[in-house]
Amino acid sequence: MKLIHVGIGGRGRHWLEFVAGRPDVQTAACVDVDQAALDATRARLGCKVFSSLDAALAETVADAVLIASPSGMHAAHAREALRAGFAVMVEKPLAGSLDEAVTLVGEARRAGRPLMVAENYRFFRAERTLRRFLDAGNLGRIDSVTCIDRRDQPSAMQGAWVRGMTQPFLTEIAVHHFDSFRYLFNRRPLAVWARTFNPEGSDYERNAAAETLIDMSDDLHIQYSGSFVGSRYEYALEVAGEHGAVRTNRSKVWWRPRGQRGFKEVEPVPLPEGEAVRYPHAGMVSMLNQLRDAVGRGAAPETSGEDNLWTLAMFEAAVRSALCGRYVPIDQVFTRDLMARAGIPGVG
Repeated sequence: MKLIHVGIGGRGRHWLEFVAGRPDVQTAACVDVDQAALDATRARLGCKVFSSLDAALAETVADAVLIASPSGMHAAHAREALRAGFAVMVEKPLAGSLDEAVTLVGEARRAGRPLMVAENYRFFRAERTLRRFLDAGNLGRIDSVTCIDRRDQPSAMQGAWVRGMTQPFLTEIAVHHFDSFRYLFNRRPLAVWARTFNPEGSDYERNAAAETLIDMSDDLHIQYSGSFVGSRYEYALEVAGEHGAVRTNRSKVWWRPRGQRGFKEVEPVPLPEGEAVRYPHAGMVSMLNQLRDAVGRGAAPETSGEDNLWTLAMFEAAVRSALCGRYVPIDQVFTRDLMARAGIPGVG
């Protein structure tokens, strides 16, 4: 499978490093505005390099375009690649708004090409293990879900554009967790309340932290908070239910049956051959395998653009809630009109 990489700094560099070690995937070309980075990549990999996407699409033989450009450019780059007839995998978020994302899904449908989102969290071993544990009914009825994600992640550790974002934590991190919640609990989002703020010591211009309450179908309620301004990296997800509690730190999963005092580790699920278990490469094998199967066999990716619309609806509801200070129902964001445009079954 031959790829055109769009954006080779930060997350794009992670993809380049990983693909370079895959015998079944080849970097055919790279696109970036940083000429020095392009020159270094050409010297190291021997691939074509371009400063504009349209030239790369016109002059490169490839199977798919992997987009890791700044978040605000994702939709424009994906649209251009789809219209040129390429399959597309785009880093999150799929687009800057749900309306724009619905338009992209329509573009992919008209082009007859796969569109998928690189939502890597749901492919981590701990997340796959927790999903299997919950699907087996071990927890019974779920009573509560609490998730905390704290990071020591100053703006300099990210792309230059992130520092000035209006909602950097929601845009760059929370959208990942929203997708994780959809995957782990296999339920539809119903409403989101959010408060965003800039903690003391933040070097972001605004809103480097968020607190949210999420309502999902079947009476599931999630408390989720996160921040870029912490003393260290710390992730904790705990799910309590009628038969006990299960928790994960995104590396391992532990289970405590009701009536017992201690937690014991849950046996992890097997991963696809070659899959890494640690960031930044965790989940990359699974995502590339899904892209390959979508290109070669027409298989629907687990994180298709259409499926990701529900994740983006949660993100947009959170942004609106942070502005208005109240719960925002998902159906006020993902309206029947948008659902009809997206081709959601049963809506017209």
